[in-house]
Amino acid sequence: MTRIKVGEHLVINLSRRSLCDNCAADVCLVERSERVVQCENYRSPFIVLRKCRSCGQIFDVCSSINSLDFEVCPACNEILRSK
Repeated sequence: MTRIKVGEHLVINLSRRSLCDNCAADVCLVERSERVVQCENYRSPFIVLRKCRSCGQIFDVCSSINSLDFEVCPACNEILRSK
């Protein structure tokens, strides 16, 4: 579980194990026993948008469970991971 501060008095808890743990899709064909990192049917239960502090891109925090730093977008996280 990861706690992400999204407002002055608001914090959300995200599971980093699988996207399925945070998904609100009505119909899902993915086997839930395996770890899912990317899914075209993923539906976030809420939308938390942030502006990347590195590149300025707007991104959804809930869809990037592999992020090392939730202040930067998934593309910038890949750059951080490769260092």
